[in-house]
Amino acid sequence: MAKSQAQQDFLRNAMHKLGMTRQEFAARIGAQKRALDNWLLPPDSKGFRSMPDTVWVLVREILGAKKRT
Repeated sequence: MAKSQAQQDFLRNAMHKLGMTRQEFAARIGAQKRALDNWLLPPDSKGFRSMPDTVWVLVREILGAKKRT
């Protein structure tokens, strides 16, 4: 899947648009807060983890649904 936006920026932007804290956002996407924290790290950080493609899709769907409401 093409990721046109940096993972960290994508997630921060999504949380901002949804008005959610990290804890709330992690719960909304069904992830542990620790996983979200690792996804939010800079790519050159030791704890960085790439976000699964399914999470990219889920977050885009959530944001799309928010736009329609």
